[in-house]
Amino acid sequence: MRAVLKIVDLSPYTENDGVVSALLYKQEEKWDEVEVGEGLESLLSVAGNTISSNPPQVNVLRFVEVEAPGMKVTIGEGSVDGVETVISPVPAYLRSIKFVKVEGENPVVVHEFKPGNPSIVYDSSISFGKKLEYDLILVETSEGVRIVFPHELLLEKVKTETKKRRKRRKSRRSRKSKAEKKKKRRSGKKRRRARR
Repeated sequence: MRAVLKIVDLSPYTENDGVVSALLYKQEEKWDEVEVGEGLESLLSVAGNTISSNPPQVNVLRFVEVEAPGMKVTIGEGSVDGVETVISPVPAYLRSIKFVKVEGENPVVVHEFKPGNPSIVYDSSISFGKKLEYDLILVETSEGVRIVFPHELLLEKVKTETKKRRKRRKSRRSRKSKAEKKKKRRSGKKRRRARR
C-alpha cells in the first residue's frame, strides 16, 4: 500500500510587537511517498523508524506523519528551551492573540498581537514589554479559538529529581542470624579438613 511520509521540523523564534513577545515556530516540511504494509501498525512502524533514524536537532521539534487512505499516524520528538506553557494543544498556524479585559458584562480587547509572517504556535511562552491588564487571552489558530487564563501562562516544571531510598536499620535478630551463619560455615570447613 502506498502512503505519504511527511517530516515537519519546527524551529523556534521570538516575535515582538513592542508590547507582547511570543515564542513561535517556523515550519520546514519534507514529503516522500513510501510503501507500507496493511494496517495501522505498519504506519506506526514506519513513523517510529523514521524518527529514530532521523532524530531532531537541538532546540527543534520534529513530527513524522504517515498517512494512507483512511489512516494517519503522527509521532513527535524534541524539546525547546524557554517554553513556559502550552498555547495550542497541536501545532497550528497562529492568526492572532487577543488580550481581553472584562468590564462588567462587556469584554474589551485591550491588545491584539498578530505575527508578521506565517507562524506556528504550540508549546510557547508569552512575555510583556509593557504592563498590560487583562482577564483572559483568546488564541486564534487555524484549528479554532482557545481561551488561556493568566495563571496558565506559567506551568510548573516537571521534577526530574528522584527520591533517595532510606537505609533500613538491621534488627538485632538479623545481625545475630548472620553471625551464626558465619560460625556454621567456619565449623563446616573445619569438619571437612578434619575428614581429609
